Formats: sequence, C-alpha cells, structure tokens
Amino acid sequence: MHSVDRWVEEYLTKPHPGIGRAGAVCPFVGPARSAGTLVVQRWPVRPDAGEAELTAVIREMTEAFHAHRWTTDNQVLHTLVVILDGLTDWPALDRVQAAAKTELVKQGLMLGQFHPLCDERAARNPGFPVSCSPIPLLALRHMAYHDILFLHEDPEWFTEYRTRFGDRYDPEHRVDPLFAALYAEAAARWP
Repeated sequence: MHSVDRWVEEYLTKPHPGIGRAGAVCPFVGPARSAGTLVVQRWPVRPDAGEAELTAVIREMTEAFHAHRWTTDNQVLHTLVVILDGLTDWPALDRVQAAAKTELVKQGLMLGQFHPLCDERAARNPGFPVSCSPIPLLALRHMAYHDILFLHEDPEWFTEYRTRFGDRYDPEHRVDPLFAALYAEAAARWP
C-alpha cells in the first residue's frame, strides 16, 4: 500500500496545475483522511480478471461500503478504496466502471476507477488525465454536490443528482459558475 499512500499524499491531496482550478486534486481525500473515513483495502484479483469478475468486485465493494461502521455521520467523507491487487487488464476496469455507474448513481453513490493508463479527464481541463494512479483501484463514495461535473451527460444520472441537490440551484444560493452552467444545460435537456 506504500505506493498508494504516496500517491494520495503527493498527488491527490495537493494542488496540480493540470486540474484547472485551485485546491487539491481531490477535495475529499484530505478531509476523509483527517476524519479517519478513507478506508483502503487490498483485494486480490486475477491479472486478466474479466468483466464478470470485476463486476462481482464492485458488487462486493458496494456491500462492504454499506456494511462498514463509519466513524462520522458526515457521509460525504465516507470513502472506500479497493486496490485491485494483480489486475493488469486495465481497459476491462474502465468498461466495468462505466457499466456500473447508472445503478450506483441510483443508490446515491459514485464509483471512480484509477490505473496507470486511465483516460478520465479533469472536469475543468479536458486535456489532463486526472485519474492516473500507480496501481489499479476503485474508489466508492456518496454522491456530493460537485458531482454535477460527472452527472450532467445522462438523463438518469442527472435525475438522481437533481433529486438530491437541485434545491442548491435556487436563485438565492451562490453557485460555482461551471456547476450552474452544467445544471442549467442538463435541466433544459431533461426538464
């Protein structure tokens, strides 16, 4: 876990010019670490684990996330990271994460995949592959307000987001201009 600890310390919790905004690459990791709610586990998988095996991992991970006894009631900080020890088929990880996203979003959860060649791009800088990590892993957490960045492109995702956070887009709330634009665009497409 040493390489993951170093990646968290030296990358995720630090600012990076490639992300296109101020602050840490992941604004949740530092507070989750401080609260003791960043749970990192190493799960062995076959190097060529296929989509069925990785789908089972996500199902087990979701069960473990729900069963965990969190040390704080602040759900935004609850984060389970699973290191996929041994996995070398990184494209399969991308496909399985994409396939699982809708069902997890319906549960109010967000799942991210990370690996050395991950092509997920920073929301504010599409030229920057933000989710590259030294080893393959999955991260699961509760949906948060900023997730409009990841949920504005699909009607089912946006519906779940709007149900949870739509009231924050009322005129009396001050909203990040990018969040407001993405929300308004999605709301116009899927009223």
